[in-house]
Amino acid sequence: MEVVLLIEFEAAAPGRAALLERVGALALSGQARLSFVGTEAGGPGEAGRDIVAIGLQRAAAAAGLIERWRGEGVLTDTTRTRLLRVQPLWSIEPLALMFP
Repeated sequence: MEVVLLIEFEAAAPGRAALLERVGALALSGQARLSFVGTEAGGPGEAGRDIVAIGLQRAAAAAGLIERWRGEGVLTDTTRTRLLRVQPLWSIEPLALMFP
């Protein structure tokens, strides 16, 4: 089952650029894809947060990447990560319903 690895950084954290370089290399080799990078505004007196979403084919691959990137110093022990299992959905486009 496909998974999405979410990695959350404080905005402009130094590890963000290193992470994106590694994801780029994985994408070129067909092992992963960068789904999106989103920025959440911080509240009063709080820094914003960047969330990087990486698509992978297996959860085991995600666990291995997290461990390796922590060992390399790209992610700290406090960097928040979440793993989401993607559930395929079946849907019909509205146009197909109007013109069967």
